[in-house]
Amino acid sequence: MIRRRLYIDERMSRLAVWSLRVAVFALPVTIIGVACYFTEILDLESALYTVLAGVTLAGLALLLALAAFVVIWNEGVRGLGRVIGAGALALALIAPTAGLAAFGARLPVLHEVSTDMDDPPAFVTLAMARSRAANPLDGPDEAATTAQEDAYPGIHPIDFDSAPDDVFNDLMVLVARRKWTIIDAVPPRGGQRDGRIEAVARGLPLGLRDDIVIRVRRTAEGTRVDMRSVTRNAVRDFGSNARRVDDLLAELSERQGKRRR
Repeated sequence: MIRRRLYIDERMSRLAVWSLRVAVFALPVTIIGVACYFTEILDLESALYTVLAGVTLAGLALLLALAAFVVIWNEGVRGLGRVIGAGALALALIAPTAGLAAFGARLPVLHEVSTDMDDPPAFVTLAMARSRAANPLDGPDEAATTAQEDAYPGIHPIDFDSAPDDVFNDLMVLVARRKWTIIDAVPPRGGQRDGRIEAVARGLPLGLRDDIVIRVRRTAEGTRVDMRSVTRNAVRDFGSNARRVDDLLAELSERQGKRRR
């Protein structure tokens, strides 16, 4: 009887062992999916499938860990440490995905934001450089316009009393400070033409590439600035485009001081 009891106490739960193995395997699968997208080895869709495969494995590991905990509780076998490790690792992979899904559910399904919905700033250089699989640059349709107005009523053009060249120079400083990749920059030349800045940024939380164009246009009273930010490959931007536009224009207004109209 004593020998049998010792044997039982020394046994290791196989469910606990496999729960940790699956959880550990899920980690590199998820990391590979993210890394391959950032390095452009995989397109967005393939990378998302890879990440989802990792999260699915993490879910399986969590179920195995729960089953192993029941076995350990009932039979007194070893493996609690593995169960805790597997559960913690699985939750670390599942929680961000679940949180992102919950966060995205509260936001409109938009991949583009523009301060001027009727006459959005036009992409020139980026329009030729983007792949055919990227989101179109035709401008928002009626449904997207309504969704943006409802979700982000504060996104609108801003006017300054300053000369177009002064505003353009401030914008170049702000874009460089954010470490966006500038693709093209056309100064307004004293307001003789529209100034234009085209750049590429990474959007949070997924690191999606967003294409940006900023228009600097002379008006009768000074200068008007419009900005457009378009997520390149995803159907939703999780609010990153609106945050980017609002943040840049707010800082531009601070730099221009009381000259904002």
